[in-house]
Amino acid sequence: MTKLKRLLREKKGASYPLALCIALGIIIISCGAYEYIRLTLIAQGVRDGVQSAIISVATENYDDVYAALREGYSGGYVGDGDGWDERLDLGDIYGRLDSVLGLRREGARHVKYSGAEKEYHVADLSVNVINAPFAPSDTDTAQKFLAEAAIYLEVPLSFGWSALPPMRITLKCQAGYTPKF
Repeated sequence: MTKLKRLLREKKGASYPLALCIALGIIIISCGAYEYIRLTLIAQGVRDGVQSAIISVATENYDDVYAALREGYSGGYVGDGDGWDERLDLGDIYGRLDSVLGLRREGARHVKYSGAEKEYHVADLSVNVINAPFAPSDTDTAQKFLAEAAIYLEVPLSFGWSALPPMRITLKCQAGYTPKF
């Protein structure tokens, strides 16, 4: 008992608990910062993949684009003899996403795995192709040929285990087509 009292009264090693708390605090803050960076990189990569896929949709429409070189505008129109009909191709955006991002289809979701563990999944892709008007009076202010997309992204957190909910966001991006010549 006297040895215990003597150990409690000694001041040697009093800073060890404080140093341990500081080290654990730095580790927890670092893990949070690394998780934020991981989530940001995944979201940016998915957004870039979706944008690449809709750019390919926009460029797939080049064969149907009315190339009015003199007027300086373009849109997805095809001549039918009597006039012009609007024609747009949506393509296979999910197919391109699967190949670009390495996704696997599981029901309505497209899932990315890192080994055996799920890294993220995407779903609910919506694409809106906005055609340029046919023969606008003012080509500088006229709507350009544009493809817009929105997709739902869910990324489970690796920090916090199952106590924290996954990151859920809707990514939006757009791509346009303007003829070069």
